[in-house]
Amino acid sequence: MADPTHTPQLRGARLQRAVLDATLARIETIGIDHVRVADVAADAGVHETSIYRRWKTLTRLLLDALLSRIDTEIPIPDTGSVRADLVAFMSDLIRFAETPSGAALIRGTVVSETDPEVAGVRREFWTRRLGASEEIIRRGIARGEIAATTDPRLTMLTLGGLVHLRITHLGDPLPADLADTAVDLVLTGVTPR
Repeated sequence: MADPTHTPQLRGARLQRAVLDATLARIETIGIDHVRVADVAADAGVHETSIYRRWKTLTRLLLDALLSRIDTEIPIPDTGSVRADLVAFMSDLIRFAETPSGAALIRGTVVSETDPEVAGVRREFWTRRLGASEEIIRRGIARGEIAATTDPRLTMLTLGGLVHLRITHLGDPLPADLADTAVDLVLTGVTPR
């Protein structure tokens, strides 16, 4: 006869999802600087050793959690048009930024005085995320839609930074036409003449 108080041990994909969800919830509620493996383990209903076995360090766990959420919420589109890709990317970023969890995650990835390991997570997160989004610009260059001299990182920092700055520092509402307006403004500067 099964013990009704026994909770089955999480393994594999279920363990990973439970831990990543618990980590993201912690980031959203208390900020990335205050997340601790013991608290994540308790929230996820797993042992700390299970987390360390899979992720090795808190830094790897934080990075994996942030990337999993962002990759799901803000995919890198490939429509065959640089303008359509940028508008879709910006629209998804804006939609996500306007949710409570999106705003919290964006604020949680802003650099602050912190432990160097967490600062490293932030830097690696942004480096990897920017690298992925820069592919939109590289494809536009390859198709001849954008000047070959266009800097993919600068372009994506300009667009994404606009949303992040408004969320983290200005607290401004994001205009409904922001994606189209910002993309058109940037494309005016990078379109071959």
